[in-house]
Amino acid sequence: MRPDLRRTPAACSLLTAAVLCMLLDAAGTAEPLLAQSTAGSTSADGASIGTPAQRSALVDRLLELSRDREAWSPPKEEALGYDPLEEMESVRHEVVEAETEEELFYALVKLSNARRDRHLSVEPVSGGLRIEQRTELRAPIDVRTDFSDLHDPAFFVSGADPGPGSSVGIGDRIVAVNGRTIPEYVETFTAWTRHSSVHGLLWHLGLRLPERALDVPPWLYRDSLELELEGEDGARYVAVLPYLPPDEIDIVDGEDELYPGFATVMERLNFHVLRPDDGRPIVILRWLDFEYELIQDVIDLMEYAEAEDILDHTLVIDVTWSSGGSRGAYAIQRLLSQPFRTTFGNIRISDAAIEMIEAWAAEPDIADAPDIFGLNESRSWLHEWARSDARAAVERGDEYTPATPFKLAHLPQDSDGVLQPAPVHFSGPVAIIAGPHGGSHLDQFVSMFSDNGLAPVVGMPAGGYSNTWEAEEVIALPGSGRPLALFMWNVGHTIRPNGEILEGNPVEPDVYVPLTRENFRTYHRALLELALQRATRSISD
Repeated sequence: MRPDLRRTPAACSLLTAAVLCMLLDAAGTAEPLLAQSTAGSTSADGASIGTPAQRSALVDRLLELSRDREAWSPPKEEALGYDPLEEMESVRHEVVEAETEEELFYALVKLSNARRDRHLSVEPVSGGLRIEQRTELRAPIDVRTDFSDLHDPAFFVSGADPGPGSSVGIGDRIVAVNGRTIPEYVETFTAWTRHSSVHGLLWHLGLRLPERALDVPPWLYRDSLELELEGEDGARYVAVLPYLPPDEIDIVDGEDELYPGFATVMERLNFHVLRPDDGRPIVILRWLDFEYELIQDVIDLMEYAEAEDILDHTLVIDVTWSSGGSRGAYAIQRLLSQPFRTTFGNIRISDAAIEMIEAWAAEPDIADAPDIFGLNESRSWLHEWARSDARAAVERGDEYTPATPFKLAHLPQDSDGVLQPAPVHFSGPVAIIAGPHGGSHLDQFVSMFSDNGLAPVVGMPAGGYSNTWEAEEVIALPGSGRPLALFMWNVGHTIRPNGEILEGNPVEPDVYVPLTRENFRTYHRALLELALQRATRSISD
């Protein structure tokens, strides 16, 4: 019979970014799993990892929690051609057959990755499974994916340290990695690469190729990186590269200058501002992040734009190296002159969701929150929604809460989701340069431009991963209560302005330009030219 895994909360707190972390102590109330002995195998240091039956029950429990909590994405499942629960089930034998704490930990990582969600990871916890403590190491090269054929990806050296990486040629194609052919490398490391889309998977398979990644079992690596490569002349050679601390490496990029003829005139945490040397009415925003400092960064940008009289200039926003965060809609209100529909979101009703809703309902408003156009920093709209519509959805037994403007950060629950431009805003043509490096709030940012028809997108899709909320729980070994690791669930859909689920369903570029071995040295300048050609003008006030 399945054990009773009722949970006693150990911690339940809301972070300032409004992500609820439910760190729960699974010890205490678990009953014996089977009538037979629960004395299990032990690792070298004597800690129990349970019996095969206990570990199989652990998989049962994780499947049950995932079945009950996850906000599954049908568009992603269709695009990737998989069933997440079936994929998780296919990893059961690796959990059951684990013989050491480290093997069990990485089997759980692989089980989690089977859901194909870039956001979801497994982390060590105090008193949990012990794994080798490793430091971040990488070979002295950069690698990128050639996206010419998504069904037969290739990888090439895009940059190298002229010292320890001098044995490889920039632009050379990688034929084998540590004895694995490229198809074998892709097959092996796909299971260890968190992703929500094909482009996201292939991008990170290239980006991580030089690394000894900390979320990958150490036994999949060698002491050094051995590559077989093919030069531009077709000749093949072998290079053996050391793994070094990143701060000891100085990569020279093959694309040595992204935008020749443009100078950086402002640098902020979340973006850099570039303008052309020849005085053309163009502004490039190299977007990097969506952290809290975005509020002040955008204030600085608008003050600069007003002072320089450039609010009517063509605006090109390069998000190819950006990560996620929040407050993208706040920025867009100042980058556009038209109203636009924001993203929406919901929560799948489950035990995890109810805890989140009740925590928000009990949380007081932030009394000294600043009054900023387009933002609800007091969180009052979130709290009111939790006390009203969200609780009502729980009482009705709904599967999901009704969709509301995303996290109630910019608009209240009864809003139509349309945001107005700020009093001071850019009014010229806008275009987006996108790629699969980042996602999450970045995916929302791109969708708000594209789905509202306010800016063309050139390049490749963003990473294609976004949700409203994530639940986290310390999972325990059935029958013993021993904590193992921190496991995560995606518990809510992000809904694009066009009404579609965003997870696994990024904006498709208006002009698709894959990164390749042939174009990587001039890739961004080619995208800029296309962006300027395709930029659409906003309707000025």
